[in-house]
Amino acid sequence: MLLRVFCARWVLPAVLLLSGGAEAMAALTNSQGAQVQAMASAAAAGRPQEVTAEHFATLKKIIDLVIETVVKYSFQFFAGIIILVAGWVIAKFLARFAQNFLMKYKVDVTITKFIVGAVKLAVMAFVGLIALGKFGIEIAPFIAGLSVVGFGTSFALQGPLSNYAAGATLIFTKPFKVGDIIEVIGQVGEVEDMTLPRTIIKTMDNTRIIIPNKHIIGEVIHNFSDLKRLDIKVGVGYRTDVELAIRLLKDIIGREPRIVKNQELKVGISEFGDSSVNLYARLWCKQADYWDVMFTINKNIFAEYRKHQLEIPYPQRDVHIYQEKSK
Repeated sequence: MLLRVFCARWVLPAVLLLSGGAEAMAALTNSQGAQVQAMASAAAAGRPQEVTAEHFATLKKIIDLVIETVVKYSFQFFAGIIILVAGWVIAKFLARFAQNFLMKYKVDVTITKFIVGAVKLAVMAFVGLIALGKFGIEIAPFIAGLSVVGFGTSFALQGPLSNYAAGATLIFTKPFKVGDIIEVIGQVGEVEDMTLPRTIIKTMDNTRIIIPNKHIIGEVIHNFSDLKRLDIKVGVGYRTDVELAIRLLKDIIGREPRIVKNQELKVGISEFGDSSVNLYARLWCKQADYWDVMFTINKNIFAEYRKHQLEIPYPQRDVHIYQEKSK
């Protein structure tokens, strides 16, 4: 009997509350509280027949109340679920539509991703607020509570949140975009992806480097997305015909089809080293062709200089030994 009283007093209100029946919970407390207390008093006084009669009457009322609550609030619960599912579908549709629209007008990839994500987030936030109302949760106090929590969290997460602010600055100022070759904080590579909190670049040896955006803002950024300067250095011996070496170097570079022809070519003597006269050539090529052009030109220089017997010296030292004659 005490177990039945416990179920009526505690278990049923919990079930009603989880079902979204805040009003039913209040009704149960007001209408059945006195009867449940009377049942407990009767059980303590040892009046089983009275308790049994009251039990059946109370049980019938409880069952009627449960049925009424389920019928009344189950539709609201399922309506909330349907709203969430429909909102998710609508959010995906609008995000895909926005992406196709922006790509049609060739908007930057980074800005496109940012706008698509913002559209999806805004739709789901709006749908979530509507669903909360269907679940019986007051929206106004809920929003106020979120504001208080967000205000306190912003102080605890100043470091991570600064990445988002820096990411928004990079997206709209556009010092670089996805696909560009950049150098920042000592790292060189192709921008593989850029989001609000971080930027991912892929180096020439296929290493992925993730850089928090707050470390990029305020740094010097080198963007090599269009053209990159290529410096060629080669040393020849002091007894070599330097004029011939310079002429051959110009011819080799001029025959390379991947260099940019409208950029002025510079070729000459850069310095006099310990073992060689160092020649220097400055040219320009596309970033994607940088390594192939450098390897091809160096290979052709070696072949042509060997063909014309031009010495490419290596560091060497002459040692003179003096021996004193014994007296």
